[in-house]
Amino acid sequence: MRAITVMTWNVRYFGHGLRGLSSTEGGMRRVAKALASLETLPDLVALQEVETRSFRAGLGGLPQLERFLRVLDEELEVHGRTERFSGLYYPAHRYKLGPMPPVYTTGLAMLVGTRLEVDVDNADAPHDITHIRIPSFRHLKQRRVVAHARVRLRDTTETLDVFNTHMSLPAFFEVGPTKVSERMGDGSNQVAEVRALLDYVASRRAGAALIVGDFNTRPGSPTYQEITTAGFTDGFAHANALDDAALHEHATAGFAHRRMHIDHMFSSPDVRWASVESDRFGTRGRFHGISDHTPKIGQLTLTF
Repeated sequence: MRAITVMTWNVRYFGHGLRGLSSTEGGMRRVAKALASLETLPDLVALQEVETRSFRAGLGGLPQLERFLRVLDEELEVHGRTERFSGLYYPAHRYKLGPMPPVYTTGLAMLVGTRLEVDVDNADAPHDITHIRIPSFRHLKQRRVVAHARVRLRDTTETLDVFNTHMSLPAFFEVGPTKVSERMGDGSNQVAEVRALLDYVASRRAGAALIVGDFNTRPGSPTYQEITTAGFTDGFAHANALDDAALHEHATAGFAHRRMHIDHMFSSPDVRWASVESDRFGTRGRFHGISDHTPKIGQLTLTF
């Protein structure tokens, strides 16, 4: 199989300039420009924190992903690129009060380049992995989902199952014997969600698989270890020969003065990584200041 390039990025609803409180045309434009200026465009881009329509995203016009695809087309044209992307949107949560339009929505997206065909996806019904600790608060808990797309290069038969997710933060007010700490990846709710994620991956994958996204989970944590114990490899660690200590030093996200490595690309054993790149959060570069996360970009081939 020829090489496939995959990217994962939490784009903070295209509203980083306003601390994620409202998406902006400028926010979309900066994300699109960063993508269009890459030397090699990804074949698939997994996005986290993408809306539909809401007060935060804007109620008029097209859904947020469709608006972004139009902006991306314009930036690709400016950069003299002939490649274009189609989009899959995976809704997760709608927060609304009574009959009013939603205050905000959450979701995931995948941008699929022209080299790929999509054979299967679950965009109509993303798989819910939300862990509910307190049943009476079920309707207030922000839903967490897994987006799935089975893709293949055109004119080939080998497929790659890509699973995109954005997991919960650790339960900061957890008490009792299940509490480990409030560090990223230590929450029992996170362990429960990643087990649900892995069960879904096992039920859906046809062969080679990637699990990518914003896991809110640090390397070496119990949640991280659930994934590696299940036989998946951290592509960034493997491609760059990094141990947990070195991974901790390479932050992919920031909040206030805190720096965290919480965005990951995991692969099944039949995936060979040629490279996985990621700017350290906070350093000056192509993606600086666009979101509170930096992306990871990996080039892979299948080994079967």
